[in-house]
Amino acid sequence: ALTYTLGTRTGTDVERFADSRLIIFWGCNAIASNLHLWSRAQEAKRKGAKLIAIDPYRSLTAEKCHQHIALLPGTDGALALGLMRELVVNDWLDHDYIARHTEGWPALRERAMAWTAERTAEVCGITPDEVRQLARDYGTTRPAAIRLNYGMQRAHGGGNAVRLVAVLPCLVGAWRDPAGGM
Repeated sequence: ALTYTLGTRTGTDVERFADSRLIIFWGCNAIASNLHLWSRAQEAKRKGAKLIAIDPYRSLTAEKCHQHIALLPGTDGALALGLMRELVVNDWLDHDYIARHTEGWPALRERAMAWTAERTAEVCGITPDEVRQLARDYGTTRPAAIRLNYGMQRAHGGGNAVRLVAVLPCLVGAWRDPAGGM
């Protein structure tokens, strides 16, 4: 299992989302459940940020984002592993951050390498191009923030899926920026 430290940060301050260049709403219908966050996301969008919703359900939030990735319920962990593989093969990693603030990355990296875009897409019910583009967006856009909500925790393996998604900001060093992280 990968463990990580965040230094003095425990999460991204919602107020800082307005400065993000990429905001991923993962299992989060912010319009219905977190209007304060949504207003910050709209401010970021007006400044040119890209908004992506990852959710099996086409919520109002998903409709208002630039992209909606409608993965199958319970496949969030697979998507996170597929993203990790794409981050590795394209070297969109913050090697310094990983070395300083994580433990166990070599073992997780090895596991993630089995999750090609094709395998991930098949399991998640999306296209390989959606996997690759999401990884490209996340791996190359700074600052990037993820808003993770409770939906995936209700599926079998949900706890591990949350852990896998929570690793993504560590891999790209998103915690370095106040408007990045999760």
